Parts: sequence; C-alpha cells; structure tokens
Amino acid sequence: MTAPQDPGSAPVPRRYAWLWLLLALALVVRTSVRDRGVITDHLEFGRRLVAGADLYAPYLESKPLHPPYPPSFGLLTAPFSWVPERVARVLWGVLQAGALLLSLALLRRQLVQRWPLAPARVEVVVLLTFLLGARFILRDTHGGGGNLINLALVLFGFDASARGRERLGGVLFGLSLATKPTAILLWPLLIAFGHRRAAGMAVLTVGACVGASLVCLRFDAACWWRWLDGTWSYATQADVFAAPAHGFPPFTWMNQSLRCAVARFVGDVPDAFAAQVPGFVPGLGCGPGVVVYVRTILSAVLLAVTAAVVLRHRARSSARPALIAAVLALSLLLSPIAWKAHHVALLPCFALLFARALAGARWLWFVAAVYGLACVLGEEITGKAIKELLQSSYVVTAGALGFWAFALREARA
Repeated sequence: MTAPQDPGSAPVPRRYAWLWLLLALALVVRTSVRDRGVITDHLEFGRRLVAGADLYAPYLESKPLHPPYPPSFGLLTAPFSWVPERVARVLWGVLQAGALLLSLALLRRQLVQRWPLAPARVEVVVLLTFLLGARFILRDTHGGGGNLINLALVLFGFDASARGRERLGGVLFGLSLATKPTAILLWPLLIAFGHRRAAGMAVLTVGACVGASLVCLRFDAACWWRWLDGTWSYATQADVFAAPAHGFPPFTWMNQSLRCAVARFVGDVPDAFAAQVPGFVPGLGCGPGVVVYVRTILSAVLLAVTAAVVLRHRARSSARPALIAAVLALSLLLSPIAWKAHHVALLPCFALLFARALAGARWLWFVAAVYGLACVLGEEITGKAIKELLQSSYVVTAGALGFWAFALREARA
C-alpha cells in the first residue's frame, strides 16, 4: 500500500509549466528592454546608499529620489547597481518573475490543501488569478517595481513560520518590512497565529537592516529622520489635495487609497483636479476636518472588524490564508499611497475568489467579470477619458474593499 501523496506536492502539468515559463520570460524581456522606469531610480538609490550620499537629493527631472522609501530599501537594490544597467534590468526582471511564480506556487499548494479540485482545475484557478491581476502585474514589472518581491517575502514568511521554521519566516518578513513597510499591518498576525519567535525575529531583522543602512551612511541619521518625518506628515495630512512635505508624491487620481477616495466623495475637490475628469460630479464639498473625521471612523471600523475575525478564527489553520489575504487588502486601503502596481497584493484574494467559484459559488464569476472590466482594462482599451473617470470613481478602491470583506467571509466559512 502506497503512502498518500501530499496534496500540495502535486506536480504542475507539463503544458502549464511551459506556459508559466513563457509568461515569466515575457515579463523579464519587458522589464529588460526599457530605457527608463522606476528601476532606474532603484539603482540610483542603491548607489547613493553605498556611497553614503543624500538618498533623497533631487534626481532626474529635479525631483527628490524615492521619498516614500526608507533608507534600508537601498540594501535590496545596491547589489544590482554593481553591474551594467542593462544587466541589472535583466536580473531585476528575473527576481520579479521569480517572486511571482513562487507566490503563485504557494497559492497553488494552499488551494489544493483546502479544496478538492482536480490538478487541471487548480491550474485554471492559478491562471485566472494571474489574468485578473494582469494589469497590476504588468504595472509592477513594466518599470521594475518591487511589489511582487514584497508580496513573496510576506507570503513565504508566513509559510515558513507555519512549517515550524519561525526564524526563517521572521527574517523573510523582516526583509519585507525593512525594504518597503507596506505590510506592517500583517506583523500582528504573526503573533495572533502563535508565531511569536517569527515576530521577534522580524523586528531583529528590521533593526539589523536599519543598522546596516546607518553604517553605509557613515552613521548620519539625517535621511532616516527625513523619511520618518515625511512619512508621518504625509499619513496625517488633513488636506490630501495640498502639496505634501519632503517631496512626497502629490495628489493624483492614480492613488487609489481609502483616504483619497474619502476626500473625493466627502471633501471639496480643487478645480485643477476636477478638470482632469470628463463630466466630473462633485462630492459633498465638506472641509478637511470632516474628511479626516470620516476617514478615521472608516479606518477604525475596518481595523476593528478585521481584528474581531482574526481573534475568533486564528486557531484554524484552514482560515489563515484567507486572513492573510484580508489583511493584505486592508493594507492597500489604509496605506497613504496605493498605486495600481501595489494591488498585486490582491493575488491571494483572486485565488480565493476563483477557487470558491469553481467549488460551486457561480455568482462569483459575475463578480470577477465586473471587477475585470472596471479595474483591469488599461487605457489602451478604454481610452484616457474612461480611465480618468474610473480612477476618479475609485473602483479599484471599492474592489479592494470588496475583496477584504470576501476574504474575511472565507475565513469564517
């Protein structure tokens, strides 16, 4: 009698393996052939850190370089600045594509452990997950972003911790926080899931990265103080339409965070921004004080509901992937900046959606179709006017809110 096969170890059918290889190759080539993009800024950020220079001094187009990024982000990008830029683009593209494939592989394993789907159907779920997130994936990989890398570090940090390798899990999670702390809301989940050693190791890893960056900066903490002050000022800024301090990104309709959505529908949008949207319909026209009050209440409600569901269902291992997906969606909503590329963090939610749809919830196919039409189609298909209308309507924000609720519902199921 043969031992039963681990459902998470089932091999990928050959035809799908070739498909994923071709998709990864296409993403690498797409990143490599560009002559501009955020990868250029990444490389410069790494060079400046190693040289001990001012990380946020003006760069191309006389704009400050990466104000929202902590100095320790340069530890990730510095090794790529030691090779010619074209080679660095190829290597960074390989890292991006690898992070995507590894994240999808982890989601595949979680799917087959929870749903009794045939291997071919599991691959359909993973492929549909990729397609629904294609716009966000293309945005992140086009210029050489790091959001897919950040997502992989978070997912594998939790996975390693769940498998008893808490030190490794903490290091991976800590690297994510040190390079781009968008996943800070997920750190309490480590404690809630009982991975206290991983949570502590994550803090130690962040501390080590901060120390390493200070060594590179000759122990000049000016860049760190500037980043901390700029981040706090940006996150607490009452009027999101006003020019932020320290060169942080000014308001744009591309920012799909909850605070921008509240400001658009509750506040008074300046004429300069309203004129960018054909047929713009004004919001309530309230002052910044009311906007801050509304967004604070909404944020508190979202956090409280999430905490309540986590505390009630954290003991069930089958609920944990859905809880992680929900908090990833919540992070997008509560982050001061939520570009479309950041929404690759919704890939776990997409996998849950399609797995549940194939398991019998057919109404979710309609949800996926509506979300795809509203949030995934690019300007090349919809035209610039429709794109601006959709962005100013914050359909991507509404989608993140919907997936947050859906993932919490899955955790409770």
